[in-house]
Amino acid sequence: MTNDSRPQPEAVDIQIARLRDLFVAHHASDELRLSFDRRLRERRAATQLGSRIKARGLALVGASGSGKTTAMDRLFDTHPDLILAEEGRETAEVLRLQVPSPASLKNVGTELLHGLGYPLSRDKSAAIIWTQVRQFLRARKTLFLHLDEAQDLYVSKGVKARNDVVNTLKSLMNDRDWPVGLVLSGTHDLLEMINSDAQLRRRLHVIHLNPVSWASHGADVSQILAGLIAKAGLRPTEQVQLDEFLKRLIHAGGNEFGLIIEMSLGGIEEALYSKDLQLTVEHFAASFRRKTGCIPAFNPFLAEDFQRIDVRKIIGWDASLDPSLPEGHQ
Repeated sequence: MTNDSRPQPEAVDIQIARLRDLFVAHHASDELRLSFDRRLRERRAATQLGSRIKARGLALVGASGSGKTTAMDRLFDTHPDLILAEEGRETAEVLRLQVPSPASLKNVGTELLHGLGYPLSRDKSAAIIWTQVRQFLRARKTLFLHLDEAQDLYVSKGVKARNDVVNTLKSLMNDRDWPVGLVLSGTHDLLEMINSDAQLRRRLHVIHLNPVSWASHGADVSQILAGLIAKAGLRPTEQVQLDEFLKRLIHAGGNEFGLIIEMSLGGIEEALYSKDLQLTVEHFAASFRRKTGCIPAFNPFLAEDFQRIDVRKIIGWDASLDPSLPEGHQ
């Protein structure tokens, strides 16, 4: 059913952008905010007192598509009183960096110097670069360093390189003059790095973005989908509200929170661009087909035995399909 009086494509684009700008909170995001705020207050109090207490930090761990980056962006971008790195501002309480490729201590240190506003004037060794990083973190009064996809610094590296990474990160938290807390985010490979060193493991609070299942999160997914549909101004068909459909939606999202939201928004987009008043299963199936080009037999919204479908391979979330693409950068 269509209605030609519905908004024109430009207005629909704005409506969809607003929907995508929404942040859907979950248990891990609440725990992330609570943990970070405690460590932020701790660091601010220590600097006020001139204390040399060693810094602590936290790590957010989850599979690709679990929503790590979104949760981190939300944490920092909407924090009420956090001083972020901005041009013309001396203080930068948090410095954020996605680990560059190729991932090496030298490359990361070089990017951090750029972020701090002190780019390298000439090529220098990793040791010298990180000495400068620590100096300029103090100059900018930086309390925390956030490294996204931090596992790339550690996985597939030799023993020496791994030890250098761990020791360098610990040196930031242990710095006698200006200790800096770590905020790490990455895939489950990050746990290997954290657990490789007793001190690092002790000083980082690890938060897990666990997989979503119908048994554990069915009610949450139902509520989230209903909220998105209402904000889009659509009416769901009875079929979209059935448990059977919600199970298909969770499976289509690879059982990962962020991807389930993506699949939900994909179906809603199809309805809005089609100027349909009702949201149907066919909208979700069409969205999945656009993403993958798959036939109906491999579309989890259409196939009878949908649970046998490996959606990660079909849609390309499985890093093993492309050896040149690290998991987490897909």
